[in-house]
Amino acid sequence: MQKMIALFGAVLILAAPALADEGCSKDTDCNGGRVCLDRICVEPSVRPLRESAATADPGLQPLPADSTEAVPAKYAPPPAPVRGSGNAGLESSRAMLLDTRHRHLGLFIRPDVGFGYFTSSASQNGVDAGMSGFAGTAGFAIGGALAEDSILALHLWDAAVHDPNVSIGNLSGTANGDVDVFAIGPEYTHYTKDNFYFSISPSLSRLHVSSGSSSADTNWGFGLRGAFGKEWWVSDHWGLGVVGHVSWSINQDSGSNAPTWTTWAFTVAFSATYN
Repeated sequence: MQKMIALFGAVLILAAPALADEGCSKDTDCNGGRVCLDRICVEPSVRPLRESAATADPGLQPLPADSTEAVPAKYAPPPAPVRGSGNAGLESSRAMLLDTRHRHLGLFIRPDVGFGYFTSSASQNGVDAGMSGFAGTAGFAIGGALAEDSILALHLWDAAVHDPNVSIGNLSGTANGDVDVFAIGPEYTHYTKDNFYFSISPSLSRLHVSSGSSSADTNWGFGLRGAFGKEWWVSDHWGLGVVGHVSWSINQDSGSNAPTWTTWAFTVAFSATYN
């Protein structure tokens, strides 16, 4: 019996360090330079790893406030957004692109009406003929933006004189009737940031003369209108402006051995543009 008690005591003495290792409450309960963490003796290198992970797992012990240990990148909180950059800057850029007010984008419509001077002349067999006078002009363009401030449109335009001055050789006088040039073709317009614009319209054109119940037309020819203007925004998408036109057309008269008429018009017009 005494031998059994002595043997049991020896076992307790030998097992005490191991039990202390497995149920520690402080570092001094551990052997071999190990430290106590969560009542378990571990190597010292394990503590920083476990403690730094506490930022991601609330169940782990946090680092002391004065610790110099670096937090692993995967546990680091995301950086705070910087004002005026990142998503905020992206949203600002997106909003600017979606805001089309006072910009030349999308659908384009521009009617204009004005007045000026018109002259048309031809020569045949050494005899000169001409028609001229105070003219009215009108135009209508519809199209769309190729890019901001660059517009491509279909353009209809004309210039007309009522009761023109007529000369044939040495004879001159005033005719009862109308003469006008009508044209249709593409128009390219470019705007500056200050809302000045330049337009060019190469066109198919035709000269028409009428007097009472009779009328005559030339063959279709080539026409060209150039314009330089300035507009002012009066609403989000409407602008009013003033523009100067120079129009030119060359048309062969109908019939055999017919003369060719050269027409010029210099006009000023008022425009209303939707964009």
